[in-house]
Amino acid sequence: METRSFLAIASVERTGSTLLCSILRGTNLAGTPIEYLNIQTKNFERIAQQCGYPKIKLTHQPIARVRKLTGRYPWRDISYFSASSWRKYLAAIAHEYTTANGVFGIKMHWNQYKRHMLDLGVDANFWNVPVKWVRITREDELRQAISFVRAAQTESWNSNMATKADPVYDADAIAAALARISEENSDWDVYFTQHNINPLHITYEQLTRDMESTIKRVMTFIGSPVEVVPAPQTKKQGDSINKDWAERFLAEYPEHVGRTTMWQGLQ
Repeated sequence: METRSFLAIASVERTGSTLLCSILRGTNLAGTPIEYLNIQTKNFERIAQQCGYPKIKLTHQPIARVRKLTGRYPWRDISYFSASSWRKYLAAIAHEYTTANGVFGIKMHWNQYKRHMLDLGVDANFWNVPVKWVRITREDELRQAISFVRAAQTESWNSNMATKADPVYDADAIAAALARISEENSDWDVYFTQHNINPLHITYEQLTRDMESTIKRVMTFIGSPVEVVPAPQTKKQGDSINKDWAERFLAEYPEHVGRTTMWQGLQ
């Protein structure tokens, strides 16, 4: 399929980007956005096999075979692939996953975009088509950090994934997640400023509060308006544990009260 425009969804972990993209994919007009740049997933392994790229360097094939025999991905990081092979992968996914209206989309967290595109000398202009940037953030960064810690502990990053361990409250991990959120949001801010990019900005709270109008805003922005918004393919993962952890964390570290929208209820 010929690609005529590129939808770039800029995110940081646990902002609702998976929820957003599950709905966008359901429209069949938004370029099938998933984390094509996340090389540590079954999705990437499947897509790489389907596309035939990227290929592991000859010099890395012995260790790749050992890794595979021990139940790991054959590649440890992006250095296992040649630059030319990675570019062929980027071209192939656009060819395979562009929707009938000519849109190709990728959801990418800052670390994925930096390590797997910018650091390799390519950016969102790689496909030589107009780029539509959509940025999704979360107003309640404390809840975002808690969600990240829980997902990392349980290895369940969306509602379709089984949990592999029980979550355990860890204030240090939550603080580290808050720091990471600040850093990567800042990195996106700097990138957009340096490149004079003005993305459509939506939030997790807007998406969950008024899903229909938020999705319609996105679809209109990319030039593919819809009348009917499809149902999401994932469900909300948060529960009472998230609220309990937030209250406990703020009792220990009240200086972070400004990073949650629930602070008024804790006064």
